[in-house]
Amino acid sequence: MTDTAPTYDFSHWQLFSVLVVDDEEGMRRFIERSLTGRCAHVAAAGSVEEAETLMAQQYFDLVILDIALPGKSGVEWLHILRERGFSGDVVLITAYADLETAIDALRAGVSDFLLKPFSVAQMLNAVKRCFERSRLSRENFVLRREMSGLTAGEDRLVGRSNATQELCALVRRIAPTPSTVLVQGESGTGKEVVARLLHRLSSRAAGPFVPVN
Repeated sequence: MTDTAPTYDFSHWQLFSVLVVDDEEGMRRFIERSLTGRCAHVAAAGSVEEAETLMAQQYFDLVILDIALPGKSGVEWLHILRERGFSGDVVLITAYADLETAIDALRAGVSDFLLKPFSVAQMLNAVKRCFERSRLSRENFVLRREMSGLTAGEDRLVGRSNATQELCALVRRIAPTPSTVLVQGESGTGKEVVARLLHRLSSRAAGPFVPVN
């Protein structure tokens, strides 16, 4: 493993959070150190139990998952995650690549593979591919919503100030994710307008929006 990283732009990686799951401490720290500062948030776990505790606390866009874990294998846990509705990307780490494991992992929805030992550049390239797919998926999702007119009327944020534009961009990034969102502000600042826009741009848009006062 080397610390040489690609020279491409990492700026949009600040939109994504990553969970590293590996029982080997050296590998876990190596990946965590390589991604910290480049991504919005990086967390690490040494077991499935630790990982599930972290995932209960927040949503992760990407899970980098070792195949050989104590108790459950990475692929077994990935099947469970998909059954629970986790839609994020998963990069599987393995020290060997047999056909049966690869097929099982693909059926479980793995996004990419990293074969040990791997370099920083190889790892970052795998992460980059996942983030690019996620970014394009989010942009296409929002574009389809806008084209269908769901952002019209009372659910549109009106204003040309930098703060308003930044808020609009933030809402569009967050809305496609399944995360819970807390909107704070003084009375009359438009919290419900923001909440309605989040709802309209989310996968739950077909359902009712229920404000509770």
